[in-house]
Amino acid sequence: MSQQSHTEQFPKNQPPLAERLASARQLVTKAISAVPPHPEPLPSPNSDQGEPGNLLQDVKKLGFDDFDTLVHFFSSAVEGQINDNELLLENLIQLFAKLPQNSVKGKRLENGLINQLWNGIDHPPMTTLGEDHKYRAADGSGNAIHDPKMGAAGQPYARSTPAKSYQNPNQPEPEMIFDMLFARGGEFKPHPNKISSFMFYLATIITHDIFQTKNGTSPINQTSSYLDLAPLYGRNQAEQDLMRTKKNGLLKPDTFSSKRVLGFPPGVGTLLIMFNRYHNYVATNLATINEGGRFQKPTGDDPEKAAKYDNDLFQTARLITCGLYVSIILRDYVRTILGMNRTASSWALDPRTNEGKSILSQQTPEGTGNQVSVEFNLIYRWHNTISPKDEQWTKDVMKKVLGKDPTEMSLMEFGHAMRDWEQEIPDDPAQRGFMDLPRNADGTLNEADLAKIFKESVDDVAGSYGANRIPEVMRPIELMGIMASRSWNCATLNEFREHFGLTRHPTFEDINPDKEVAAKLRFLYGSPDAVELYPGLMAEKAKPPMAPGSGLCGNFTMTRAILSDAVALVRGDRFYTIDYTPKNLTNWGFNQASYDLNVDQSHVLYKLVFRAFPNSFQNNSIYAHFPFVIPSENKKILESIDKAYLYTWDEPKTKTPLIPILSHKAVSEVLYNQQDFKVITGDAINHLVAQPNKPHYGKDFCLSGDGKEHAKNRTLVRKSLISGPWETEIWKWYTHMTPKILNLNSFPIPGNKREIDLVRDVINVTNTRFNAALFCMPIKNEESPWGVYTDQELYSVLGALFQAVFMDADIGNSFKLRTIARELAQDLGKVVMLIAQTIKKAGLITDIVAKIREGEASLPTYGNHLIERMLSDGKDVEEVVWGTIMPVITANVANQSQVTSLCVDYYLDKEGKKHLPELYRLAHENTPEADETLLNMLEGCRLRGPVAVYREATSTQVITDYSPCLPSESDPTGRDPITNPDIEGTKREVKIPKGYRVVCNFATAGRDPAIFEDPNEVRLDRPLDSYVHFGLGPHWCAGKEMSRVGQTSLFKQIVGLKNLRRAPGGRGEMKNFPASPWNGQVGLPVEGQNGSAAHQQPWLGLRAFMTVDQSSLWPIPTTMRVQWDE
Repeated sequence: MSQQSHTEQFPKNQPPLAERLASARQLVTKAISAVPPHPEPLPSPNSDQGEPGNLLQDVKKLGFDDFDTLVHFFSSAVEGQINDNELLLENLIQLFAKLPQNSVKGKRLENGLINQLWNGIDHPPMTTLGEDHKYRAADGSGNAIHDPKMGAAGQPYARSTPAKSYQNPNQPEPEMIFDMLFARGGEFKPHPNKISSFMFYLATIITHDIFQTKNGTSPINQTSSYLDLAPLYGRNQAEQDLMRTKKNGLLKPDTFSSKRVLGFPPGVGTLLIMFNRYHNYVATNLATINEGGRFQKPTGDDPEKAAKYDNDLFQTARLITCGLYVSIILRDYVRTILGMNRTASSWALDPRTNEGKSILSQQTPEGTGNQVSVEFNLIYRWHNTISPKDEQWTKDVMKKVLGKDPTEMSLMEFGHAMRDWEQEIPDDPAQRGFMDLPRNADGTLNEADLAKIFKESVDDVAGSYGANRIPEVMRPIELMGIMASRSWNCATLNEFREHFGLTRHPTFEDINPDKEVAAKLRFLYGSPDAVELYPGLMAEKAKPPMAPGSGLCGNFTMTRAILSDAVALVRGDRFYTIDYTPKNLTNWGFNQASYDLNVDQSHVLYKLVFRAFPNSFQNNSIYAHFPFVIPSENKKILESIDKAYLYTWDEPKTKTPLIPILSHKAVSEVLYNQQDFKVITGDAINHLVAQPNKPHYGKDFCLSGDGKEHAKNRTLVRKSLISGPWETEIWKWYTHMTPKILNLNSFPIPGNKREIDLVRDVINVTNTRFNAALFCMPIKNEESPWGVYTDQELYSVLGALFQAVFMDADIGNSFKLRTIARELAQDLGKVVMLIAQTIKKAGLITDIVAKIREGEASLPTYGNHLIERMLSDGKDVEEVVWGTIMPVITANVANQSQVTSLCVDYYLDKEGKKHLPELYRLAHENTPEADETLLNMLEGCRLRGPVAVYREATSTQVITDYSPCLPSESDPTGRDPITNPDIEGTKREVKIPKGYRVVCNFATAGRDPAIFEDPNEVRLDRPLDSYVHFGLGPHWCAGKEMSRVGQTSLFKQIVGLKNLRRAPGGRGEMKNFPASPWNGQVGLPVEGQNGSAAHQQPWLGLRAFMTVDQSSLWPIPTTMRVQWDE
């Protein structure tokens, strides 16, 4: 490169070279900082005199390319990252070769390079491939791989602050301290920020997760120093074994390990049971998904393989459950402590952040292990927050357990009585009761009972911090706390504060400005420097509310200390930092434990609530989303940040179970009875299209209800879609576009073959472009860079809208789905509105839209005037766009893509591939007769389509139903059933009470032998009207004919590919498995429907699919790669 071209890269007026080097000298010094001992002796410090001159002399020998290299080297040292496209390392080698042998600065630059290379690898390594380090040990050992016992259960407590000051050997009696500084008396002061008791139930679990002391004063911690949910899983291997079923990775249902928790308010145990249910939900789904064959269930009778299968599922489910636990701590708990829940911000103090390495900052160590200290054992005590309700509950339980009021017992009596009570509790968690709640035959508790405890905990406001806030019933426990602090020789309050960089309290009034409290402290201790740690922590003044900043309003020293401890507990834990990866948790599991900045300002507790209680709360219930603050206060908070409209404050109500309808006759009976069975999609449609001050735009859309106005809208939609030469134009459009997209998106591979993701890059894209052409939506693609959405973007938008309206069946994902779908619908609707307004005014497409669509296959009569026909009803543009066009767009694309994807999937599978040669022949025959035969492609969807629709009963109905097919023992995939040999024997009367919802199962109705002769075989001569996958009754798909023609044309182009086949391995599979609702717990008895006797269960055929990266479930196919010969 010429000197001139280099000069042009710098400012015109540059300072002299020597000055520039001098200004960079500080940066150079940092970049070439000390490195490990070097075999060559380094020059003495005296040789650095006159450095700028020496360096100037050296650089004079270099060219501008070398100066550029130096700049890049220094920049990479600052930023911590190297763009290796710039060949920095190679250019540095050239630079070193040009420097004089005796160059001091050259040697330092060399050392700087060595330093960077050394820092690129951890020394020592912080994680390994060893089986012993793969999962959490039951007792916490092995977390720090170079100090396996660090933080393990059974190890001594650490000490944070040495006690260096003289302390009075004759301290005040613990009883006097409690009575003067701790005791609440008759006055309860609610928390100023109205934090609920439920938040402190989590705090209690955290406390007993990392602190458990035998006899209250032992120096040994009986549990691990890690946030590993020991109260649920157990503190050691023996306790953990008692929690496990040792089958399929599951925990014994609705149990927890800790006996002590049975002595806490019921909300604490309920929260642990919620985590128990979450663990079993995760383990069940891990086994079902079986990512990459990682959890392949062994066949045969091999105890060793069965044990490994169970352990891998259990340990991975534990990692994921603990991952959600720590996300709740950081995103719900700590955010509430800091008052961030009162803002619209999604920021959180999250120590899991991954900083880069640079010379300007030192990366915070991670995965180093942790060992909790006695000081924090004293800090993590929350008795002043006990509410009056929990205070009374504790009194009642202690009287029942101990036989008398605990405040009237000596500490020795109290200790013996508590030990006797704990020893009477069965070691096996499954043999214990909980709150006298009845257990079902499988060991589970009733969801409604647990949800009631949870709801009451959220409604219950906790107490506030400060002196004289602890209930009298906690007196014995607090006395033991004071005695423990003394036996552990803890530092004073001021020494502890100084350790954390806080100023010492100079006066008693600085500890607590309340004159009475200050006077008591002065009487008890004489000097602020003599105040003991534990009494000082309890008597210290509380922080005032500040949003954001101070949400907990805890005592000053405690608040600062717990934030440091939160960082240490998470940052030091290898399983929350270095080894917290999708590879270790699986992609799906990692996503389950993660937060979303766009949902609840990154709070995640709703995930736990909905998996534990899927039948008790609406998807936007305030109880589920923000349970750490009482609902009435949450209303004020969310109104202040303009988010209250997203939630409901309604009381929780148990949902009625869905009733499956299986036979063709029963499905038809429901769907044709518009009077007694109503569609249920109206609310979801309105949610997507509602506008400010006009919330009911979607109420008259044909799928929003069953009235006359809905029938009228359906007539308009049908008239608009089925008009003019629609059949010819649609067929030609797909015939033109499909080969074009196949060629564009496929890739040549060795062997004269091509490969493509048929679902994602052909079927979805083609149908998206077709619907964009229908409604004149500008697509940004290879020929139209002026569009608004790319193919994939528009399909993703429409797919989310479709799922939110028609397939919103997962309560755990529903709120997120509906929130995102509404935002997407509003954005898309604005684009459609501009198009419709233009057409309304001009009567034709504007030049810019025409330019966008230039070069694409056209729909000259059909597409260009579709919006005009929809506007002909006399309604204003806004009403037509939001009330008709947007719902039509929502229903079209995903439904069409699903039909074709499932058809092709069937014909590529073992049962269907024998028909491919005939389909290939028909595709190339290009005659009307052959094309007519191809319309029966729907056979593939009939045999593969997992479609169902919902209705709600407006009156109590009784319908005769039966199971058309049964699961095949020879089909582990569950996709290919056998015809029920005893249909008469499975007929039953299904009672559908008013208000209950039914699931009309098209998968089973499509295999009913009463309608389809040889129901499990492909027949290309069946009447087209017999197929159910476009619906039955008054709400059958309004665009059925349009979809049938378009998808047949698309299907023809696909099966016309030579030697069409799946790509090898998992890439060629449509990742899916049987879909089954999660009811809060696994292992429920298998019974007949509606209370009938147990019998062989019917085949349902409904499937769940996964996203391309398998991080999430999806209701429709997303990917399947195929190959063909050129």
